[in-house]
Amino acid sequence: MAMKPNGKSIVSSDYDEKVMFFKDVSLGHHEAQLRFRLIHFWEAWNRVKKTLIGLEMLLIDEQGAVIQGFISPGRIEKYLPHMKRGSVYKLNNFYGSRNKSVFRVADHTATVSFSWNSELSVFQDCRTPFDEDSFRFHSYEEFQALSDLKGDL
Repeated sequence: MAMKPNGKSIVSSDYDEKVMFFKDVSLGHHEAQLRFRLIHFWEAWNRVKKTLIGLEMLLIDEQGAVIQGFISPGRIEKYLPHMKRGSVYKLNNFYGSRNKSVFRVADHTATVSFSWNSELSVFQDCRTPFDEDSFRFHSYEEFQALSDLKGDL
């Protein structure tokens, strides 16, 4: 396994592409490839201004890690026609943006944002099994302890 200068792992695939796992996604631009199953996606709207904020996604990688994804309104038409829930994709070139705690749907601190040079394609002949989805259950005590803290539940 190859290592980046900052100690994060990058795996070389059969096609000599740099594959990154969600656990290694950090803030900033990445010229690497992500492989993931698209669990779900939905439009995010500003209800007050009645404007489209973007397309939010929930993604899971081959290690079972879950991360939030985002496509800005100007790029939705480019990617949406090719997106199908449950399909496995490759995403080349992306930007790791800060995950807003108010709108967080995954534990990861970063969001995978599609940038101007992002390339999304269906992952053909995938030999690696990707989980269909991922759930985390909390006890009532955990939920009750967090409910008064004005943070993530």
